[in-house]
Amino acid sequence: MPDRLYPSDPGEAALLLFLDWFGHRFARSTRTLEQSPTGEALRSARIQVGRRWDLACTLVSSVHGDADLPFEAARAAVEQRLDTEGLPYALWLPRGAELPTGEPGLSQLALAANEARPVDGDRLEVRRGVRLYLRRTSLDGSVVTVLGGLAPLWAQFTGRVAGSFQLNAQDLHRLPESEEERTELIERVVLAAGQPDVDDSCVIAAADVWTANRLPGDRAYVIGSPVAEGDEASAAMRRSLRKLLREAQDLPSDPADARALVILAAATELSGEKVSLTLRGMDPTLYSGYDLIAVVADGQVRVVLDPRAGALPWDAPLPG
Repeated sequence: MPDRLYPSDPGEAALLLFLDWFGHRFARSTRTLEQSPTGEALRSARIQVGRRWDLACTLVSSVHGDADLPFEAARAAVEQRLDTEGLPYALWLPRGAELPTGEPGLSQLALAANEARPVDGDRLEVRRGVRLYLRRTSLDGSVVTVLGGLAPLWAQFTGRVAGSFQLNAQDLHRLPESEEERTELIERVVLAAGQPDVDDSCVIAAADVWTANRLPGDRAYVIGSPVAEGDEASAAMRRSLRKLLREAQDLPSDPADARALVILAAATELSGEKVSLTLRGMDPTLYSGYDLIAVVADGQVRVVLDPRAGALPWDAPLPG
């Protein structure tokens, strides 16, 4: 792989995933005819749909400004290892998750990717073993204070434990999609809260579950942001997205049958991505020139602007 550059351009993976979704959605073949230079937060591509239509695609990366040198070096190390192992996956990091940069972390992640489980079509769950730490802080009350990936589920422990507890789940960033598995983990925490050694600290095994995709081609991508969820991160994303959408209006615009805006976002889960909501609160003239708007996050595509049936030329019946 002498001509391969590391780290990858996450926009390439976002475009591949969007086109895969697009092909299934409209039952049309697609072919990328032109692309602007890679590695930027803003890029354009001309897509041939079927044999007769052109789609002008503008790709905006809302995660471009989050990357720093250590994160990019870690992305490069993981991508090289996945390529060496013959695992051409797009690996989607939960926001703020750390990547390994050396051994044994790289080997452990490669093994987890090799053993990834399918969940939906070409989507996979990459499971990394982590430990949760539960400790009782008081005999009073019936509540668990949670740090980390289980924090959104803290209310499910209330009234089910004897005393007040602290659960350190900071190594767990993303839960499995299966509700049964989530419920089973909650039950194990409740059970651990009743153990006699919980005052000292009880260790609970769990899995930090990252999303991956099988994409066309033979290279790996690592996509994400080193910045954890929070108000400051959301505000920075809004500023960056507004700026990029203004810049997108100045891109050269060739004639096309339709125009699509694809926004790459960082999110622990698709349900938690904030770009869709941010767009609805923006000046609509920033994106009024597009026929289709989609957000790519956590290995999935979410449609923000969905044209009515038959509105796009390839979605209408062909003349007889």
